[in-house]
Formats: sequence, structure tokens, C-alpha cells
Amino acid sequence: MKERGILPDVITYTVFLDGRLKENLRRARSLQHGKEREVEKTNDSPFWNELNDMGKKIEPDVYCYTVLIDSHCKTNDFQDAIDLYDEIIARGLQPDIVTYTALLSSCLSRGDRYRFITLVDEILKG
Repeated sequence: MKERGILPDVITYTVFLDGRLKENLRRARSLQHGKEREVEKTNDSPFWNELNDMGKKIEPDVYCYTVLIDSHCKTNDFQDAIDLYDEIIARGLQPDIVTYTALLSSCLSRGDRYRFITLVDEILKG
């Protein structure tokens, strides 16, 4: 990217992160169903290294956090999703409807009524 004069930004990072998380989720589901097959792996190192070099300039936004939260919810890492949600709040960012949808859906699928009601209250107070 640098060679072309294109500097990655938070959108670049979020899109790439989303793609990698979806790939990991697909592989995890394949493993659960015993269908994992040898997949040609791509070399993401140059891209990640470039993003890390710029890490001090790139601040994650609510969309980036939401991608991570959604991924954690889909892989049953609900506490990690809640930790990221708490980080959004602590950083003064405003969760959006997609953030809340991921969390609320996870609460429902886990049968966690208390957390569901707490989140709905936070949305309504918003």
C-alpha cells in the first residue's frame, strides 16, 4: 500500500479485520462439523506489519469494535464481547444499533435475561 502512496486508515483496518474474523469463524464451524480441509493460507504479514507501523495513528472506532464484538458473540466468547463494549463506553464512543444487536442476540441465545434487560435499559437511557 505504501508503494502506491495509500496509507491504511481505520476503515482499511476494520474491513481487513472483518474479513479475517469471518474466515476464522468459517474455519471454526468447519472444525465443529468435521469438514476442515487443507486451505491455502495467505501471507498477511506485510499488511499487518504495515498496519502495526501505523498503529499509533489509527484509533479504533465504534465500527471496528463492533466487528470484534460480533465475532466474539458468534464464537461464544461473550465476556470478551462485554469487555469490548465496556471499552467503547470508557473511550467515550457511542455504540450503534449493530453493536447492540450483536450483544442482544447473544444474550437471547445464551438465555441471559439479566444482561439483556441491562443492555435494553442502557439503550433507552442512551
